[in-house]
Amino acid sequence: MISVCMATYNGERFIKEQLDSILCQLSEDDEVIISDDGSTDKTLEIIDSYNDKRIKVLHHKKEENVYFKKSNVLFATKNFENALKHAVGDYVYLSDQDDIWCENKIEETKKLLQKYDFVMSNFSIINDDGLLKQDFFYEKNPINSNILFSLIHPHFIGCCCCFNRNLLKRILPFPDRIYSHDLWIGLIAQRFGTIEYVNTPLIKHRVGDYNSSTACKKSINSFIFKIKYRFFVLLELMKRSY
Repeated sequence: MISVCMATYNGERFIKEQLDSILCQLSEDDEVIISDDGSTDKTLEIIDSYNDKRIKVLHHKKEENVYFKKSNVLFATKNFENALKHAVGDYVYLSDQDDIWCENKIEETKKLLQKYDFVMSNFSIINDDGLLKQDFFYEKNPINSNILFSLIHPHFIGCCCCFNRNLLKRILPFPDRIYSHDLWIGLIAQRFGTIEYVNTPLIKHRVGDYNSSTACKKSINSFIFKIKYRFFVLLELMKRSY
């Protein structure tokens, strides 16, 4: 069974295109868990219009964190955690609300998940209008085998990742001091699991003015901030080493 975990917030513009690209690849026994952070647009209305028993909607309340206040990234991280807590599938996929899955994403990754604990694929970049801007984001495998290197130079992209249930048990709960779920999940996979990278792009990742993803965008965080959240992740990773 597959659980697709999606975090949403005011995603009315792209949510239908994304759900259409996902649902057609799932069986009747799979599920799409959507955790919504209090959307004020038509996001929930669009989701409800599917009337699909595979879609399960959770209502999540944004909460500030004492370590990283008023952070859109952290809001998304906690929203994803809420979805992951309710996943019951053997294989778990992360999904942004505004991307488009390639039609072979499930087929290509599910067979790899029978051998590996964690799979990440390459991706293409599209703009707000869905026009292709870049075929391959990565020229070669970006995942380094050294955990410290991955901590300093993170290349894990959550929306390109899927993993098995055993790894999910290691991932949850998210520590309060982590900033990015992408980095936390990727490092847990490196510490406790086996990883496979697929160079074929399996999603079209939307980068534009209307999405909240920070992937492919230049960080606006200060150097001190970057040191701080990496230090916290390292501490939490050491605590999770059991």
